[in-house]
Amino acid sequence: MMFVLVFLAGAAAGAGVAWFLAMRQFNQHQLQQELTESKEQLQQYRSDVSNHLETTQQLMSQLQENYEKIARHMASTKMTLVERQAPTIQNTNLNYLTTDTAQQIRQSIDQIEERRRKPVIHSVQPLDYSGESSGLMKTSSQKQPQDE
Repeated sequence: MMFVLVFLAGAAAGAGVAWFLAMRQFNQHQLQQELTESKEQLQQYRSDVSNHLETTQQLMSQLQENYEKIARHMASTKMTLVERQAPTIQNTNLNYLTTDTAQQIRQSIDQIEERRRKPVIHSVQPLDYSGESSGLMKTSSQKQPQDE
């Protein structure tokens, strides 16, 4: 009987050790699988970043080329549009108006300039207030004395 008990105890201990080793192996397998997945995700991320940087570099090159084309275009049109000799107006007369109209305009301008040159002198300082309380400051219908 002792033999059976020892055998059962050994079998139970062996089963426990086998279960422990199987679980440990299963955990190792799970960890290895997670590690493999993480490495694949990291490789995919690196590939995505590399593709992004390559695309950005191509777009920046295209942008630079477009700016260079714009600059060349602006330089060439500047030569044709801006750097032409603009007609200089030597005569300040109003050539496109009749003589009578031009004379009236000159007189109007002279009158305006004369009015601007004359200083306006006021003898009395304007009052910024009324003698009675009004608006928000009105407290009653009584008159308040004026300071003179």
